[in-house]
Amino acid sequence: MKIIDKGFKKCYIMHSTTTGKYMICRVLNEYDNEKEADKDMVKLLTHQISEEDLLEEFSKKPYF
Repeated sequence: MKIIDKGFKKCYIMHSTTTGKYMICRVLNEYDNEKEADKDMVKLLTHQISEEDLLEEFSKKPYF
């Protein structure tokens, strides 16, 4: 699926917590290792990159 106006991929995961709750989470990007993901998470939380930046990078990757 894609968002038509931006061309971004839509990707979601279902996450279950230890308390028995479930969440639907949007994937902003995918990574080959945890270190790369942690690095971008810190950049996202410190406003060095935006969700749109991550989605743009994710949209350039092949589907599977």
